This record gives sequence, C-alpha cells and structure tokens, in this order.
Amino acid sequence: MNRKQRRAAEKKEKSQSPEEKALAQKFFLFDQLPDECNTCDTPFDKKSKTQALNWQVVVHTEQEKVRLFCPTCITNAKKAEE
Repeated sequence: MNRKQRRAAEKKEKSQSPEEKALAQKFFLFDQLPDECNTCDTPFDKKSKTQALNWQVVVHTEQEKVRLFCPTCITNAKKAEE
C-alpha cells in the first residue's frame, strides 16, 4: 500500500461516525452466522425468506460471537422468563 492509498484510507476511517463503525463491525460478524440453532441444532436455510424473518440473530460485538435461535427456542425462552 503506497502513501497516497494509506492517507486516503485514514481519511475515510476518520470520517466515519462511531455508529457507522459499530454497524460495519456487526455486518462483518454477520458473515459468521451459524448453520443451525444454537440451542436445539435445528438446521437453518440461509436462502429461505420465512426462516430469515422468523429466526432471531443475537450479535455480541465485544465477544465477537453470533448466535442464532429458532422460533420454538425463542418461545420456550420467553415462557421460562415469565
């Protein structure tokens, strides 16, 4: 990387707000999405629109972990909280 490219990259990095940086980090972690539910190991089809709308993704940016939960595990967790 030459000097001109380095300066352009530094300028671009400085121009990003903290919210944009956090969002970019979450998108980077989204590539680490598992192929199954973290609780019950039900397979997740990444191409299915219905599963994408019904399943829940939890991203922990500090720990850099991505967790995926199916609808039945979500309802069971909500019942256990009550």
